[in-house]
Amino acid sequence: MTTTSAGPGHVMIAVSGEIDLVTREFLEAEFRQAFDPRPNNVVVDLSDVDFCDTSGLSALVGLNTRCVADRIALRFLPSATIRRLLRRTGLSDLLPIG
Repeated sequence: MTTTSAGPGHVMIAVSGEIDLVTREFLEAEFRQAFDPRPNNVVVDLSDVDFCDTSGLSALVGLNTRCVADRIALRFLPSATIRRLLRRTGLSDLLPIG
């Protein structure tokens, strides 16, 4: 489940539950929608995510890639589970974690 809130130039996407093959498409659609209109800052709150598989990680990396290309500040707020997963996969060095 995701909840998106936006203010002038800022988008907050709160994600809860699982990020997997089943939910990835929905999450990516939320990410795309967050770019209309183009924000200056995006925060993705993953503090209520208790599971993420490789397709979910791919969605997070894809969002990071788009933000870097469009020069949009991005920050992920991971749960303890996601933080451990990002460290184990080496993605904690790539993704901006707050």
